[in-house]
Amino acid sequence: MSIRFRVDDGFNPLTITPAIINPDQLVELCRLLKRESVRLDMQLLIPEHGTIVDRSFSFSARVCPLALASVSACFDHYPGVISVLEEAQFRGRRIRLWRSDDRDIWLGLSSDPDAAPALEVSSENGSAILEMLGLDGSERIGAIPLDELRRRLSDPCIHRRISSESELQTYLPHLNEMARVRPLDGSPHLAWA
Repeated sequence: MSIRFRVDDGFNPLTITPAIINPDQLVELCRLLKRESVRLDMQLLIPEHGTIVDRSFSFSARVCPLALASVSACFDHYPGVISVLEEAQFRGRRIRLWRSDDRDIWLGLSSDPDAAPALEVSSENGSAILEMLGLDGSERIGAIPLDELRRRLSDPCIHRRISSESELQTYLPHLNEMARVRPLDGSPHLAWA
């Protein structure tokens, strides 16, 4: 079992109609994202489950740091895909790609803000992170406002607690990065499940 921490601002990605893409377009997008990840020295592909050769897979991708024209070229500038890409860049969101049971490949908006990292850890480490933040470590599902996360991360007692445990200290950069996220709209919070 694991616990996934992420920034949630309440945005419903299904407000924008996803587009169907073909396997060749998916491969072109993956090539572009891998090439640009190296050039920009940042991870643009965020795996969720499976790989593009599996019957079922899903992953998200950061497209905000890229030119819209270069990304839409992977899809022959198809209007349905351009609508999703424009909305992702306008709202500062990732795109999400998925296929279920060897059917159509879909491209839609992700529920995650573009620059917000996610952190997936074991249940034991998740409980330790929650306790480190002064929260109930037995809560497997929950959320706190990002303002509260910022306040807790700047608390000297919590900072000492983090510094004294080297394993927890490795999660601090991710938590600080999550705390810095400023979504376009909504009331952002750190959610875990």
